[in-house]
Amino acid sequence: MRLTRRSMLGATALTVSMGALAACSQDPGNGGGGASDGGGGGGEKIASDENDINAMERDELGEGGALRLANNAFPANWNPFHSDGNEANTSDMLRAIFPLEVWTSDAAGEVGPNPHYLKRLELTSEDPQVMEIELNEGMSWSDGTPIDYTSVENVFTTMNGSKKEYGIASSEGYDLVEKVEQGDSDLIAVVTFKEKYADWKGLAGAMPDALAESADAFNTGWQAEPLVTAGPYKIGKIDAANKTVLLEPDENWWGDKALLEQVLFTTIEDPAATATSFQNGQLDVIETTVPATYSVVEPMIGNGASMRKAAGPDWTHITLNGTEGRPLADQSVRQAVFRAIDREQVFLSVNATMPYPDDFEQLNNHILMTNQEGYKDNSGDFGAYDPEAAKKLLEDAGYTMEGDVATKDGEPLEITYVYNDGSKTNEAVVPVVKEALAAVGITMKVQKVPPTDLFSQYVIPGEFDLTLFGWVGTPFLSSSDAIWKTEGEQNFGKVGNAETDELVEKAVIETDEDARIDLINQYDANLWELAGTLPLWQAYDFFVQNDDLANFGAWGFQSPDWTKIGYVKGSAKLEG
Repeated sequence: MRLTRRSMLGATALTVSMGALAACSQDPGNGGGGASDGGGGGGEKIASDENDINAMERDELGEGGALRLANNAFPANWNPFHSDGNEANTSDMLRAIFPLEVWTSDAAGEVGPNPHYLKRLELTSEDPQVMEIELNEGMSWSDGTPIDYTSVENVFTTMNGSKKEYGIASSEGYDLVEKVEQGDSDLIAVVTFKEKYADWKGLAGAMPDALAESADAFNTGWQAEPLVTAGPYKIGKIDAANKTVLLEPDENWWGDKALLEQVLFTTIEDPAATATSFQNGQLDVIETTVPATYSVVEPMIGNGASMRKAAGPDWTHITLNGTEGRPLADQSVRQAVFRAIDREQVFLSVNATMPYPDDFEQLNNHILMTNQEGYKDNSGDFGAYDPEAAKKLLEDAGYTMEGDVATKDGEPLEITYVYNDGSKTNEAVVPVVKEALAAVGITMKVQKVPPTDLFSQYVIPGEFDLTLFGWVGTPFLSSSDAIWKTEGEQNFGKVGNAETDELVEKAVIETDEDARIDLINQYDANLWELAGTLPLWQAYDFFVQNDDLANFGAWGFQSPDWTKIGYVKGSAKLEG
């Protein structure tokens, strides 16, 4: 299963991966179903199979030049299989230097073998289900070890959950594998499943021996830098003090030569500073998701810069922590939070002036986006703003109003909203949510934390009551399973039940697409009632970038190909 990566919203280009999560989410700009009153209306709704990356063939591009990009959090861990490394900023950088996905997907989400790494990815038997992964010849990790059957085996034996001391991002899908064996050569892995798994392609991956050899290597060995790579680029220099990562072409790469002379990633935690850097010519691309950045760069569109848009599988939400002993452990209280928040106003607080379509639709599903086949509104009453209903739910949970505060056994109902410092999305949302909760008697405290620490120190350990970030989706519908299952590694709020777990597990092994979609919509309805994750909006991709940059931008479902990213022939950018 491909990890669903989390995104921290309100910054620049970030990214979900090998099985589960991602770290940057885009924010739409027009409110659930209503036209923007701030001039943000941006044409028609974008289809799920459309993207905009200024697609060109390699022979139309020149060699040389530098691509300067920004992200909003420096990696806490460079291991993409680890829970701390399964984050969008980290993924964006790794894709150029590491086989983050040995499969690839197009704009429509159709998945096949990544030709840079795989010769073949197919089912050779359906009962039992058997997958064969055949690697290309002549590939090696940067430490000299071959990329072969063992590299694939490392993924399955590490990620299946049997090695409890390994801090894996998710075992979903891998735990359904019975065995992994070498095929007819040391480049073929034969994977036999215990039962059918619908998204089998997403499990294919490669992991170097040096990362898999011990829990220490896996958990902490890559905290400072990725020690082993295998991609068209390699690490030139990591400057942790200044939070920059310089990539250079890898002379040992076996595929098409990297076109760019350098790729520089700079961590800029303040979105306004990111916009200013682009305006001043210090960046070549900005992912603009909030007015704080869009208002600065919008005048540049058509004057040397282009806007790229896509409506992919990324979305923004609020996660509620239902862990026993915390204020939101009571389902009725969580439901009260749902009913107290006006999602339309939350959306507009961030996106009223953003270039979203006038008919932008509110997101009322946790798994399927509004423009995906099978999408259904399962929110019912739980997605509807109703402060009086919220008060009644609190009353049912044993709370009484003392003045303007809900209390129980003499204690006020107080919760803490944790977010990454510098996030303009959160800065806009916090006062709206705080006022809405205060109106029903819930006191909300606010805690800002360093962006690098948000997940590793707060969200993953459960040191929060509310937190807002983005989930970066994948072509695989099961990529979010670890979020919804009670014991899922990405279920940071620990909200779930046996009925939902059973439906998720049924959907995972259902290979009939219509039946699978029906199961997904069934458990999505359960998720609304459980009130653990409040969907806010589908997060469109908005990139403003240099006109001459090709094969980069608003990806949607498509996988980046770093051997094709570069500047058009004749561009001044090729001169350095």
